[in-house]
Amino acid sequence: MVLGRKFGGKHLNIVDGAAVPGLRGSYKYDDEGVRSTMTYLIKEGVLVGRLHSRETAAKMGEAVTGNARALNYTFQPIVRMTNTFIEPGKASFEELISEIKEGVYCKNWYGGMTSMEMFTFSAGEAYMIRNGKIAEMLRPVQLSGNLFTTLENIDAIGNDLDMNQGGGCGKGGQMPLPVSNGSPHIRIRKCLLGGG
Repeated sequence: MVLGRKFGGKHLNIVDGAAVPGLRGSYKYDDEGVRSTMTYLIKEGVLVGRLHSRETAAKMGEAVTGNARALNYTFQPIVRMTNTFIEPGKASFEELISEIKEGVYCKNWYGGMTSMEMFTFSAGEAYMIRNGKIAEMLRPVQLSGNLFTTLENIDAIGNDLDMNQGGGCGKGGQMPLPVSNGSPHIRIRKCLLGGG
């Protein structure tokens, strides 16, 4: 996780920021009194930033980002996400799928987990894509793989950012801390799919 490591193409930008107004993870100041910011984690496919409290920023010689959060006054503030999302690109949904001869369209999600850099999550709905068009609905589908390999396999990003505001971050016995996350439609060249 060295700054400068490449994780994807130039079209990939991932941001965390409490300074986005009106979202569940938004606030003006974190629990250490640091003003909220927008922190690029990945910019143009390269790791450029990390989330920090005053303590972690000092230890790593990096700038504070306003991410020290506590569930309430009985907990010590620790580094937590706020509103984390992939920035939208330029392609419409129709453009994203138009070049796909055969693929799977996974829409929404209803659960998942991570273990280090591996992930598994279940799609809320799944459909076949045939010759650039949405086709038949599929049985439940799960996506699984290595997060970093999957980021490298994103070859196009849509222009339709959608934020999920139902999330809660659990860390250090403090849960659920209000957060939000989001993404526009993304196209992944290779991903392991399974079904139940």
